[in-house]
Amino acid sequence: MLYEQFVQEIEMRVQMRLRENQKVYTHTATKNNGRKRKGLTFVETGINISPTVYLEEYFERYQRGYTMEEIVKQLLELYERIRFQHSWEGDFIQKYENVRGRIIYQLINREANKELLQNVPHIPYLDLAIVFYVLIELDKEKDRMATMLIKNEHLGWWDVTVQDIHRMADENTERILPYEFSNMLAVIENMLDDWEKREAEKEEEMYVLSNAVRNYGAAAILYPNRLESIADYLGESFYVLPSSVHEVIIIPKSKAPSKRYLSRIVREINGTQVKDEEVLSNCAYYYEKESGRLLI
Repeated sequence: MLYEQFVQEIEMRVQMRLRENQKVYTHTATKNNGRKRKGLTFVETGINISPTVYLEEYFERYQRGYTMEEIVKQLLELYERIRFQHSWEGDFIQKYENVRGRIIYQLINREANKELLQNVPHIPYLDLAIVFYVLIELDKEKDRMATMLIKNEHLGWWDVTVQDIHRMADENTERILPYEFSNMLAVIENMLDDWEKREAEKEEEMYVLSNAVRNYGAAAILYPNRLESIADYLGESFYVLPSSVHEVIIIPKSKAPSKRYLSRIVREINGTQVKDEEVLSNCAYYYEKESGRLLI
């Protein structure tokens, strides 16, 4: 079965299992880095927030031997976990005072998102772009975050500038999505046996920086004074490896190979282990403790 046939079949089977006030339709979205993804959008009468579940991983499960009924059951169970229980007021988004405390930022690759950035207020940062969202809902227990991308038209509604929303995002993002900084071993040790833990001790001088929900957590490098605090903790300058849009890896200068070699590692990992839409950059960055600057 081809992917398009799979999508059509799944849409039909899911619709047959939904309640009378629920509908589903196929939706194609352009995601980060220009990646186009096809998914099922669930619509419920009386609720104006419609989650979309993308289907590539479910097609892979089908190819590995899962039955259609098993996949439909998984999709319906996921929808019950992520569905919204109430609507957002229709005119809520049009008033700046309603959203200013919900404005947050994320980091994306500037070159890979050139088309998107033509219609989106943003601030260039290294080879990246800072873009802005309104946080609609956050459920930390389920690691679920629903956001709305801020576009140029929204600035007109609110009569504000990109600098205005940048200031608000600086105030809001770390408050809403606090940073998490831990060494690599602490992150992975629950998944390892004793032998693997001993081997992993070699990575103790590598650290992971993200946010509390590990969703677009690479933006934690923008948090005021965060990189400065890490340099004080390490007692030296360090490299920042953009492992994905969700997190970065920190390596102290004294423990790192050359910047050129690190950039090669980042490119190889991006090409083999990171989803296209989650790639942040192919460059390793260097934080210079003396100047307090992050350099490309």
